Amino acid sequence: MAPSPGTEWTDDERSHIGRLETLCRSIAHWEMECSFTDAGDPWCVIYDRREHCIVLRIARIDRRYVVVWPRRRRSVNMATMKAAVDMALAELVSITN
Repeated sequence: MAPSPGTEWTDDERSHIGRLETLCRSIAHWEMECSFTDAGDPWCVIYDRREHCIVLRIARIDRRYVVVWPRRRRSVNMATMKAAVDMALAELVSITN
């Protein structure tokens, strides 16, 4: 079960975020930023500096992980961070190839 709302990313969650960061470093015009909502829930976005848009947003909200692809107008809720990042990476790799 995900941590309580309003808490920082756990070490396990951060290790999965690291997988996203690794992909971002391989794409010259992508960057990743992480922060917190006003309620203290953590989020990260992958931003495309060339296209000036958010490629992906991932957040923990109410003990669920929400992955959003704004350009595709698509989002999913996942029970684990691993599943959320696995799905995010699969989609991101498909759009970079």
